[in-house]
Amino acid sequence: MNAPAEIMRDVLANAERIVKPEVPRDGVLLVNGSELKPVPVRWLWDGWLAMGKVHILAGAPGQGKTTIAIAFAATVTSSGRWPDGSRCARGNVLIWSGEDDPADTLLPRLLASGGDPSRVYFVTGARVNGEVDSFDPSRDMLALQEQAERIGNVRLIIVDPIVSAVTGDSHKNTETRRALQPLVDLAASMNAALVGITHFSKGGQGGETLVRSSWMALSSTSRRRTRRWRDTEEAGHR
Repeated sequence: MNAPAEIMRDVLANAERIVKPEVPRDGVLLVNGSELKPVPVRWLWDGWLAMGKVHILAGAPGQGKTTIAIAFAATVTSSGRWPDGSRCARGNVLIWSGEDDPADTLLPRLLASGGDPSRVYFVTGARVNGEVDSFDPSRDMLALQEQAERIGNVRLIIVDPIVSAVTGDSHKNTETRRALQPLVDLAASMNAALVGITHFSKGGQGGETLVRSSWMALSSTSRRRTRRWRDTEEAGHR
């Protein structure tokens, strides 16, 4: 037998002894508590806005919710002080609003609050197949994350209203949870505090259902401390 044949025979003999790796089966993933290390919650605003977590700012229409959120953005971009007097580290802010125009509403409020407009980035749409389209969180979240990583130091993300991220029935917990998960993942991956704004309907019932659904969807994926917000802004401002 020639040398090449002997080499081939040895290769085949050794191949029989090679154990193929077992393909992981589908199933539930578990982690033992002893394998985890406790880590502290990092705060953008101590006790109020946690880094990498999602927060819901809810209330009746015209009670100043958007004004509060823009004040948050102004504090972050200017390294200003929070209402309790603590200083905020300077950072960048992403804002996605489906209700207010950035140029004639959001930017003037930011400037009036002393914010730095060069540190605020408004999500105005997405380019798909060369065409500009409306931003779709179920489709464009990865692209948004890539943009945020290029910007760097994004510390606050504002979504107004957060229901605009829900493509299904916002009154169904399962659909709401699935639709909001990309936002939860974005906040965690960027280690940024995400504030989602929602309001009660004029009749009250629909809005309360939405807030309850959103809260159940988000509370299953991130820890947060709840607070009751009260705004004293004049009626007519959001």
